[in-house]
Parts: sequence; structure tokens; C-alpha cells
Amino acid sequence: MRKTILAILAAAGLTLTAAGASAQTATSIWADIMAKRKLTTCIVPSFQPYSWRDSNGVWQGFVAEMARNVAGAMRVEVEFQETSFRTVVLDLQSGKCHAFFGFNATPERALAIDFAGPLYTLSFIFINRRGWQPPGRGWADFNTPSARVCYVIGQSQEQQIKRWAPNSTQIALQTTDECLLAVQTGRADTYVAATLDGLAAKHKNPNVGELMFPQPSYALPSYAGMRLDSDGRFQKFVQRWAEYNRANGNITDWLIGALEQYGIPRASLPRDINF
Repeated sequence: MRKTILAILAAAGLTLTAAGASAQTATSIWADIMAKRKLTTCIVPSFQPYSWRDSNGVWQGFVAEMARNVAGAMRVEVEFQETSFRTVVLDLQSGKCHAFFGFNATPERALAIDFAGPLYTLSFIFINRRGWQPPGRGWADFNTPSARVCYVIGQSQEQQIKRWAPNSTQIALQTTDECLLAVQTGRADTYVAATLDGLAAKHKNPNVGELMFPQPSYALPSYAGMRLDSDGRFQKFVQRWAEYNRANGNITDWLIGALEQYGIPRASLPRDINF
């Protein structure tokens, strides 16, 4: 009986080990990319200057440029999978895409996915309703119910306004266009955005309102995100890629190039901006 039980346990142990090894192989991002010879990148549509399709249907923006460069360095093809800020973490976890370029690596997100970077840093900007007198230039000045602040759900500015001005009247909407409309129609007094988003919004609609950099001026780093996997090789590769391309200025050139492609000249960028 004892020998029979040991034999059963041994067989079960071998089966579990084999199954575990198979699962680990299946969950390796690097192995999946190399097997398919294709890097699938999650990308948000109509999100200038990060990512958008041109009139020929080709993806443009610095996110697309970074994805192409990573794929080129890996000597594989690149393909793009549309996503949204509400679903991108799930899309990574499910294997719908291998990477997303442009995450704030919050502790909460780090419980669910892995990161490489930082790729760049971005500060924040307010787009104030035309004719509205803001209570001041500081984050804390907006910490009053009389300040109606709009932000896009799931983006980094949501955490910042909740941190610096929790007592403000907060208007949470799904898209940048919705927040801009809220400012223009008087539903909101201001829209707090990442600097690149704000510059693109102002360029798209010059009459939307006045730009203002809140004080203190600080910036949050943005990272590439990928799912947690068994070997971490892809994360390590993207980490080295990020360090190399940030240090030699390539990432900054891609950011500024996307702004210029969208119609925002390099010379018009505010002095306060810092990548």
C-alpha cells in the first residue's frame, strides 16, 4: 500500500512539474513574440500626439514610433491592437497585446502587470474656461468646491487632482473631447490634463481656454507596461531599450516629432515643458 501511494504521488509530482513547465513556457512574452515573429502593441486611437491613424490608415504618433523601434530591435514585425485606458491592463493580462507604451507605474498597477522605463516624464497643465478667473496658480488653490475640475477617467491627472484638491467639484468624463466640451459650455471651470494632452487639445481648438501650469511644477514618469510572465526576458529587454533611447535623446525626438507632425512647432513649446 505504501509503495502504491508513493508511486501515485511520484507520478502526480511529475505530471504537475511537466504541467508547470508547460504553463511557464506558454506565458513567456519573449517566447510568444519570437514564435510569432510579431510584437503586438496595444494602442489608443485618436489620442494625439501619442497615437492616431493618418488618412491612409497608418498609425502615427510617438507611441507607434516607439513600438516600431522596439520591434525593429527585436527583428520582428509590429502590429497594433486598439485598446482604451479602461481596458488596457486586462488586454495585457489576457495576452491580447504584448506591451503598451505610456503607463504611470502606480503601486496598484504593479500588482497586476510589469513595467519597464521610465520612457519619459510629463507634467500637468490646466485648460481654464475662457473668461474664468482661477483661484490661483497652485494645486492647493483649486481645493475648494467652487472650482469645478474635469478630468478623464483612468488617466494620471485623476490621481493628482484627488491628491492635491480633494475638495474641488470633480467632473469625471470618458474622453478629452468631453472635458473640453464641459469647459466650453460652462459645465466645468477647468480641465486638468497631462501636458502633451493639453497642448494637443489647445491646438485642436484654440478658443477652448487659457493654458496654465499649476504650481508646484512636477512631472510623473511614464513607462512601458507588459503582463507579468515566467521569465521576465521581455521586460528586461524593454528596460535596456528604454535606458538607451532615453539617454541618447531618441525618445525626446520622437515626442517632439509627433507634436510637430500634429501641427505644434518645436519653437512654440512652453519653456516649462520637460520630457
